[in-house]
Amino acid sequence: MKYGKTGLFGIILVIIALLISMYFMFNTKALIPAGYDLAIHGIVISRTLMIAFTLYLVSKLGYFLLNKKD
Repeated sequence: MKYGKTGLFGIILVIIALLISMYFMFNTKALIPAGYDLAIHGIVISRTLMIAFTLYLVSKLGYFLLNKKD
């Protein structure tokens, strides 16, 4: 597979965004700032947003790979 400079840069950005969202999805301690230990509703909302964002990125990546012109 050959990618141009912009295509490779785009793939790297998508992978970085996917890894960051997966990190926050599994490491909930990173979502709680100091002094807000009882913010359970915020954790649930944040995790839900991260799951939605991850699924969105995966679906966009899948559509990109399916519709890619060789």
